Amino acid sequence: MRNKQIKNATMFTLLSVLYPVYLFATKEPNTIATVSVVLALFFPIVGVIYGLNVKEARFKWTFVLVNFVVLLIFGIYALNIF
Repeated sequence: MRNKQIKNATMFTLLSVLYPVYLFATKEPNTIATVSVVLALFFPIVGVIYGLNVKEARFKWTFVLVNFVVLLIFGIYALNIF
């Protein structure tokens, strides 16, 4: 069970980093759809939730911290777009 929790947290942490980087690096800010921005902000939130489900403390807080930082960075960037 523990490996599945770490795998899920890792997957959403990677998605929360890679999708917004791809989205904001390859498209002009005025051409990004609202759905894409919401999805880019949704992945870190889900990553935090999956990170909190991990039992080992060092992995738990690493996943939560990384996803929270990604959420802050791209949340501020998304607010600047709109």
